Amino acid sequence: MPRRSSLSPALAALATLGVLVSLLSAPFAVAAPTPVPPESEALRLELESLTPSVLTDDREVRMSGIITNDSDETWTSINVMPFRSLTPIQDSGTLSAAADVPVDEIVGERILTEGSYDNVEILEPGDSEQFEVTIPAGQLNYGDGVYWVGVHARGETETQPPDDYTDGRARTFLPVVTSRTRPLPAALVLPLRSSLHHDAQGRVANPAAWTRRLSPGGRLHNLLLAGQEAGARPVTWLVDPAIPLAAARLAQGNPPTSITPSQTAEEGAGAQTPAPTVPDETEPGQEPTEAERAAATAAAEWLRIFTEEMGNHPVLALPYGDVDASALQRTDPEMLEQAVARSAEVMSALGVVSTPVLASPDGFLSPATVSAAGEDTLVLLSDKALDPAVIGGAVPSTGEILGRTFATTSSGVADGGPGPESPSGPIAVRQRVVSEAALRLINDDRSPLVIAPPPNWDPATGSAELYSTFDDGLMRLRSLGELVRKASSPGRGGTGRSLAPDPSVPDDALVYGEAQRRAELPTANIRAAARMVATSKLLESVLTRESTVVSQTRDVADADVSYFARRRPAVYRSRSTQGREHLKRLLGSVRIDGPPDVILSSNNGQVGVSLVNDLPVPVTVRIEARSSGTMKVSEQPPVTLAPTSRQQLRYSVSAADQGIESLTLRLTDADGVPIGSSTTFPVRTSQVSGILWVLMAGGALLLFGAIGIRLLRRVLRSRRDPAPETDVHHPAHDDILQPEHAE
Repeated sequence: MPRRSSLSPALAALATLGVLVSLLSAPFAVAAPTPVPPESEALRLELESLTPSVLTDDREVRMSGIITNDSDETWTSINVMPFRSLTPIQDSGTLSAAADVPVDEIVGERILTEGSYDNVEILEPGDSEQFEVTIPAGQLNYGDGVYWVGVHARGETETQPPDDYTDGRARTFLPVVTSRTRPLPAALVLPLRSSLHHDAQGRVANPAAWTRRLSPGGRLHNLLLAGQEAGARPVTWLVDPAIPLAAARLAQGNPPTSITPSQTAEEGAGAQTPAPTVPDETEPGQEPTEAERAAATAAAEWLRIFTEEMGNHPVLALPYGDVDASALQRTDPEMLEQAVARSAEVMSALGVVSTPVLASPDGFLSPATVSAAGEDTLVLLSDKALDPAVIGGAVPSTGEILGRTFATTSSGVADGGPGPESPSGPIAVRQRVVSEAALRLINDDRSPLVIAPPPNWDPATGSAELYSTFDDGLMRLRSLGELVRKASSPGRGGTGRSLAPDPSVPDDALVYGEAQRRAELPTANIRAAARMVATSKLLESVLTRESTVVSQTRDVADADVSYFARRRPAVYRSRSTQGREHLKRLLGSVRIDGPPDVILSSNNGQVGVSLVNDLPVPVTVRIEARSSGTMKVSEQPPVTLAPTSRQQLRYSVSAADQGIESLTLRLTDADGVPIGSSTTFPVRTSQVSGILWVLMAGGALLLFGAIGIRLLRRVLRSRRDPAPETDVHHPAHDDILQPEHAE
């Protein structure tokens, strides 16, 4: 395999400082080349344990983990050696730059003291072995700060002779804090967020995937277990209410959007929030699939744990669907307001006390979004979303901006640990957290540390490691509400709480530039979702009995404009379009059928049409008529059609002019809004019908007059001529043959 040139151990510290200086000065350079990622190394090392996580006295440090042979060759005589840097990092900015140092850069010296390293005799391709190394006491005594620590692996193969180059590595940060200090206040936010899709009928899409998420070992299940493992520690939940509602729908058999009447008018839209139970029976004729049964079982158990856990720790409720708040505020503010209201509605229906919050995954919100937030809403920002130059100092952890209370999460923690290992691994995240906290204490910065783990952080393996940091005395865990000085104010808002004002920062300190605007969900996605909701309103307007079609459709639409839709906007936009087409097909089940043409015998007459309702619920519609000329149709009251029925109607029409006119009849709701179905046909009227009647009467008169005259003549003739003799003369045969008789 190709080898890079190496620096001598004596130059390691100088190389580290040089890399950090160059990274810190990069923003001020005209241009900086993008480093080329190194080829993957043959030996992959993963740290599984680092003890202690914070060094407070002069003692040894133990590291253990797994080494794996990722090559096609057999490696032998592998030395696994610890290393550490000689100069500590002493501020958060330098720590962030260090985390971005390329993985093949030398950041510390190897320790070759006898007993500090480990040996692996042979490692076949694909095999793994455990290792354990130590950093002897006295090796990290160059002052308080954050040091690089880690391991290097060096071995040989048939084609690779032994040398001094590194064949595999793992590294992380280790803070050293020897001076005694009060623990730093900190808050841990556990985000319960996930992408959510629906099919065209409004069902939760891909129930098999949700079964994996909600079952033991799945991310959403592991998050709840992480909350349980917190015990009495005051962790804070950040919840998208669409997630437990999706689980509730799965537990109920994953029904589609329903047009059946709601239970009672008094229950309102909240009645559509399903109870967290598994239904005893499914719809007639529909046997649940194996995937649906598995999803229902997993969802019911997950909801049980969710309800229990949400009562043990404070909850921050995101707008329903985790909608892209800044994009909606720019394009459709009403949709954002409805998502916030729906969030409170769902959480209340699930029996969860919560505080409204606005929080984007990247930590940026537009000024308009912050300004429009409710007075009792907490704004959760990244510390990168505030400009320290405008503030005139360090970014505060809590405060007030644009009249709203905010808290800032640590962007360093969100970035995780350094490579080559996963930045969201349990050791990587834990060490980044304690390093950020240590640097604040070292620099006498008492601002609380708000911890939001990286998006890919696995709570199954990472929560225990993270909780251990609050037991070593470096930090003291508090709820986020306590850190932002939440004050009790019963009767205000839906939660009985309000937020007390914090020290203000300048409004123009809020960072929201072109990069953030480009990241927003496209306007086309929001409009597609809005069109779907508009179609649901039209469908609901023709249903005779009250339903919650609009509320259900809004739930689907909100999920389609979530932050997750930023990754694949075209896919989410397509889902909104498909959902709208399904609603249009339902509307198309209510239609009007007219005749091919109509001929009126006068200027006035009647037109017959058929109204058809193929929906399983009653509908109420009105017919609106328009002609191409002067024809008028008598106005009729709304018509109610029974489920799956057809009804014949006749309407009186009149025209001022003779000839042919085009008549259009279209269905509307009771308020006159067209619902889509219409029929158009020609109508012929005539003014010559009176003449026809005169001619027919005259003909009849002549006919009956001729008959009468003929009868009269016959009577008169009978009176004038006497009756013939009764004796009848019978001529002889010869007389009959006479010419005169023959004539």
